[in-house]
Amino acid sequence: MILPSRGALIVSTDLHGCWADFLALREHFLAASATEPATHWAILGDTVHGPSDEARGRRPELYDYSDMSAEIVAAILELQRAYPGRVHYVLGNHDHGHVGGPRTAKFHTDEVAALEGRCTPAQLADLRALFEPALLAIAAPCGVLLSHGSPDDRLQQFDDLDGVRLSPRDNDPYRRHLLATFLCSYGQRDEVTARLLARVSASAVPVSLVIHGHDRDEEGFFSSGLRQACPVIFGAPKSHKRYVF
Repeated sequence: MILPSRGALIVSTDLHGCWADFLALREHFLAASATEPATHWAILGDTVHGPSDEARGRRPELYDYSDMSAEIVAAILELQRAYPGRVHYVLGNHDHGHVGGPRTAKFHTDEVAALEGRCTPAQLADLRALFEPALLAIAAPCGVLLSHGSPDDRLQQFDDLDGVRLSPRDNDPYRRHLLATFLCSYGQRDEVTARLLARVSASAVPVSLVIHGHDRDEEGFFSSGLRQACPVIFGAPKSHKRYVF
């Protein structure tokens, strides 16, 4: 997806089931939309899979909240209906497990089973409704490429992402790699990201920075070289959580 050249943009990363963080971000979006009706919100994946009881006890300053993954998914779908074309969801690797991807282990040995085992049929349908049409990346005319992971430079042109299927086995080797790197890669060498950005710039809109999620930092933000930035919500103390506006 390429965003319009006018308006405002909010970018947020991994929530991992934290309802309070979602509510704060939603309020920012609603307030911005009241001032600028062309405000877009890009959610960069991993909305689901909150902390276990053990994690809440071990690091309460980071993880002391109830997992409300299903409720957040439903609320995002509601926002997408209320603000069509302005609330964009980018698939994360934890989300992917619910729609044919590998099953992740973070707070539970099988996060997909742990969440789906307590979902109602309607909540299971919501997971599919949000994740099946999710994007792999967004290019914004303000000069940023948005994705869950920080991908390598294998992408040849931006619209190659449109042909990627959610099930890895349904892709050829090239698209299977794209799926993996856009969902699961961490920081790249600066020259690798420079090549990726050059290809997206040549085939979509000029971009000079990757904003991604997938990682965590208790300072709330970190950058890799000159071309990668990760604003952190999950895994940062409340006073250090960051989003981009």
